Amino acid sequence: MISLYLENSIIGSLFRFFSTYFSTATRPTRFLLTWLVIAQVALQAFPSLRFLHRNFLSQVTHRCLNSYYRALQNETVTSRSLRLQTAELACSLIPAALQNEPVFLSVDDTTVPKFGKKFDAVSLLHDHACHTGKPYVNGHCFVSLTLSVPVLNQHEGKAPLIRYLAVPVGYRMWTKD
Repeated sequence: MISLYLENSIIGSLFRFFSTYFSTATRPTRFLLTWLVIAQVALQAFPSLRFLHRNFLSQVTHRCLNSYYRALQNETVTSRSLRLQTAELACSLIPAALQNEPVFLSVDDTTVPKFGKKFDAVSLLHDHACHTGKPYVNGHCFVSLTLSVPVLNQHEGKAPLIRYLAVPVGYRMWTKD
């Protein structure tokens, strides 16, 4: 039933697209990890693996919660391999006519205030945007890396324009270390 379900549907298209991220994993692990990503897209959240399993995964696959935990412990799929795959996919979007156009890397940080000091890696940070009204805030700092690639934007009856598509490649929490 699942193989027929995955042939010609939106879920099938998502499955084919996201499974390329896990090409180094075994077929069963790739199956589980791809369903995890689809569950995150469908529910637009990832509060916990148990939440994803209870609200989505248990209804589309008949795998137990522990099988997803084991799939996440796979050593062949790392955050580095996921970032590289995302960058490759972003670069594959560049049309041949725009191969000589620049590609931009953007790095940005976001300060997330925390109330209390019993959070892992919480520190006193300078809030350069001053969202809290104080120059320093107790919290976390997340740094993002975005790759902006040129694509053609065509409108009927007008000359094509170059626009840049921003693709988030990775995020990391900044620590003092």
